[in-house]
Amino acid sequence: MALLLLLLTPIFWSTPAALMTAELASAIPEEGGYYVWVKRALGQPWGFLCGWWTWVFSWVDAAIYPTLFVAYLGRFWGLVGHSPAFDSSPWLKWLVGLAIIIPITILNLLGTKRVGEGSISFFILLLTPFVLLVLFGISQFLTNPGAATHPFVAPGSDSGAFSVGLFAVMWNYLGWDSMSSVAGEVENPQKNIPKALMVGVPLVALTYILPTLVGLAVLRKPDQWDEGAWVQVAISVGGHWLGIAIAAAGIVSSAGMFSATLLACSRIPFVLAQDGYLPSGLTKLHPRFGSPVGAILVSACFYTVFSFQSFNDLTVVDVVVYSAALTLEFVALVVLRKKEPNLERPFKIRGGFAVSILVGLIPTVLIMAAVVNRFQEKGKVAMVVSILALMTGPIVYGLGAFSRRNRGEVAS
Repeated sequence: MALLLLLLTPIFWSTPAALMTAELASAIPEEGGYYVWVKRALGQPWGFLCGWWTWVFSWVDAAIYPTLFVAYLGRFWGLVGHSPAFDSSPWLKWLVGLAIIIPITILNLLGTKRVGEGSISFFILLLTPFVLLVLFGISQFLTNPGAATHPFVAPGSDSGAFSVGLFAVMWNYLGWDSMSSVAGEVENPQKNIPKALMVGVPLVALTYILPTLVGLAVLRKPDQWDEGAWVQVAISVGGHWLGIAIAAAGIVSSAGMFSATLLACSRIPFVLAQDGYLPSGLTKLHPRFGSPVGAILVSACFYTVFSFQSFNDLTVVDVVVYSAALTLEFVALVVLRKKEPNLERPFKIRGGFAVSILVGLIPTVLIMAAVVNRFQEKGKVAMVVSILALMTGPIVYGLGAFSRRNRGEVAS
């Protein structure tokens, strides 16, 4: 089931989002990305909701990475002969998570170029051990492929396993629209953003599928699959040294993903504040590097608070809130086709108006099915939290609009 989800989800979830982003980011390459698209297509209130929900989603999304950082750090520490003291205390784990939040926040303050250079380094350091894992372990899958594909689900599991797995895989494959929020800082975005998306979707899918083929052939017991399980896979196929390398890669991956999320999502409160709907302090720029200091620091504070939660609950809230904003982006894609047919689109989804509707409809149906299935199972608390998070959007917009009226501003 894991393999099936990893194979199909990028087709029905990632590809539509990447195509939508490629068209709109190349046509409207402005800072704030999807917030600007939705505002332009549907008006300020809907644009605000898209931006706000995305920022709220990032509080949860970025909070996942310190959690994974601590998990892999514990595995790494154990492999080099020490027992991590923070394993016994959730509060100590949270404090250790600050070891990723603080330096990555400082890196983001240095500007987009430094974050981009850091992301390339993170990518190389992450990918190298997993390439070795696949090279050493693929023979185990090829020798006995049934070990990775049978049984289809773990003995004794129910449909709840599917819903949890679907949300986890959707989380793995979301975020293709994020690069649009820094389009104003990208060189030749009309060309480079579509190119990055077209290369990125299949590349990311391969980086998940190939190691999973090896992992499922090696770790047969479902209870062995937890945060940091790749370390055990690496030890099984390559020895102790590869386990250490994979644990280090997990640490690097957490840092890289946190950095990228902070970069992309901190621009949203910045542009919302520029439009007068959030406090003006969020528009403050670094005098040397030009980075939005206020928005970055406030975002990092939210990420710190939410990093105390569990992985599965975080992914459910993450995907639901993100999907609400993404649905507005798909609507904007269709509306702008009708509203601005003469808008220059360096990249345009082929097939006409009907295909643009289908591109948005497929992932929307997928998330609705996932939400219904999850709500019927054991995720009611996470779903209620998701609904409450979505409800904050209209409330904050109302407060922002009231503040603008008091200042004598007119909504755009």
